[in-house]
Amino acid sequence: MISRIFNVAALAGDGIGPEVMREGIKVLRAVEQKFPVRFNLTEAPVGWAGMDAAGKALPDTTLALCKKSDAILFGSVGLPDRDPTVPKDERPERAALLRLRREFELFANLRPVRLWTELAHTCPLIRERQGAGIDLLVVRELTGGLYFGKPKTTEQLGPHQRRAIDTMVYTTAEIERIAHIAFRAAGGRSKSSGKSKGKVTSIDKANVLENGILWREVVTDIGSKYPDVELEHMLVDNAAMQLMLKPAQFDVLLCENMFGDILSDEAAALAGSLGMLPSASLGVAGGDRVFGLYEPAGGTAPDIAGRDIANPIAQILSAALMLQHSFGLNEAHDAIVSAVGKAIAAGYRTGDIFSPLDRSSRKVGTREMGDAIAAAL
Repeated sequence: MISRIFNVAALAGDGIGPEVMREGIKVLRAVEQKFPVRFNLTEAPVGWAGMDAAGKALPDTTLALCKKSDAILFGSVGLPDRDPTVPKDERPERAALLRLRREFELFANLRPVRLWTELAHTCPLIRERQGAGIDLLVVRELTGGLYFGKPKTTEQLGPHQRRAIDTMVYTTAEIERIAHIAFRAAGGRSKSSGKSKGKVTSIDKANVLENGILWREVVTDIGSKYPDVELEHMLVDNAAMQLMLKPAQFDVLLCENMFGDILSDEAAALAGSLGMLPSASLGVAGGDRVFGLYEPAGGTAPDIAGRDIANPIAQILSAALMLQHSFGLNEAHDAIVSAVGKAIAAGYRTGDIFSPLDRSSRKVGTREMGDAIAAAL
């Protein structure tokens, strides 16, 4: 008996997006067989697919679909080598993805980074540096800072001189709301892991930037409201180094927009492949629902598109995050994560995480990896 129905906009996008989206949907259909839920999944074009279909990276019909949906399951957009005559503000990276973030005020980006024990060989760090295990969460503020601050312009100063201006702007309210997300996440992670305390490492550049000073002051104030979560502050350059030296020290990293963009990609390398990394971009909670956009942390990878070799795990785990954060289906989320673990333990490996030295594993394609996870579920 179906007890809950959710409407999902499935925007596969470009490159490997349609291939990995297919596997994400396959796993969601398997969830429907296991739990009393149903997903009304409606696919729509975005990115260059949107340009081809409607002349816009984010067609009006696609945006309208998103507004009627409970969440967006996103693939990836952008083909760097395609049609350089298209102005930068009309290209998919800005006209589709950034617009969706603005349209739905998706201010909180969550990127869980986990190195599965069976995949320790894929991590660029030697085993000794991996410590007791890498399992951290990057919480990135997504709608402020250098990427959105004004003025943002390029000026012609003379015949051979130009000046580019980007402005880094944050308000107290913007810092407060992302800090609350990080502290709540740390508290939830400590409960699920059985640890006595969660930990937030707040990243800034308070020794140089006015933004950094304000960030540190506000985060400290918010941290005082969460006595069960430890707070430490770390300068961004030191954090970049510590991620490589001793990543197991981190639990939740709280970052402003640009620092979070850089550090989350660095942290992603610790999991062995971008193909393993999901992400959630969350908006302001409305009642018991949080509208979100869920997407793999990697890009379109046009060089491997259409070859059935892309890793679908990031897309599948992004779907799991959607169940957890937007739909409150924690048990279904855990079941997907467990199924991914079972497939990995059984030796299924796409090329990005395969090693010929591991004789207990075998290389599989995108479809077969999705089949294995759906079967394990």
